[in-house]
Amino acid sequence: MLRVVNVVGYGFFALLISITDIRYRLIRNRHLRIFAGFTLICNFQKIEVSTLKILLAVTMILAILHLLFPKEIGAGDLKLFWVISFWSHSFAIWLQLFSLAWVLGGAFSAISAISFWKFRRNIPFAPFIFLAFIPSIAA
Repeated sequence: MLRVVNVVGYGFFALLISITDIRYRLIRNRHLRIFAGFTLICNFQKIEVSTLKILLAVTMILAILHLLFPKEIGAGDLKLFWVISFWSHSFAIWLQLFSLAWVLGGAFSAISAISFWKFRRNIPFAPFIFLAFIPSIAA
């Protein structure tokens, strides 16, 4: 039953945040706060010292990305990566899913450029983050 709640809730927030990102190129802080609360409730029993170590490593990576690419990577995307890291139970899994999100976003960017869609410089990245991290909710 709990797994169904996790999947349905994750799907709801994935749609809400992704649609907002596609439509407005913005991830709203209030949506992230509510998703963070839902995430903490769903993963409260799984939070251990190792989870806090993962969060520290994730925070450092995201802070470095923000410093290196302040205009290219949206702050909402970085915050979403941080919140969604609670669903990953190891740093290696988080890093794989993080990489997968970038590959999916890059593939979309390449396909949209090749097919002459209305290509924009800033791509809504939330859908790719949620798609990449789907395996983490099944664990």
